[in-house]
Amino acid sequence: MDTIKTLADVLFKIALIVAVVAFLRIYDQKKDIGRFAYVSTGELEYVVDTTTGVIYQGGFSMNHLTGEERTQVKPGK
Repeated sequence: MDTIKTLADVLFKIALIVAVVAFLRIYDQKKDIGRFAYVSTGELEYVVDTTTGVIYQGGFSMNHLTGEERTQVKPGK
């Protein structure tokens, strides 16, 4: 009877470790998607906000869904 209890305890601990490892693996894969994506194509480098669709490049931003452009406002000297 004691060996069955020990076997059940070991199997439970192994299942718990496997569940934690699976969770961390899925979390790590989801983290890579993220909200912001860095894109580099040759000379062009920009950041895309994947939630809102806004593209940021060199102090400028553009919402590629609405076509609205914004420039970075710099404080006066």
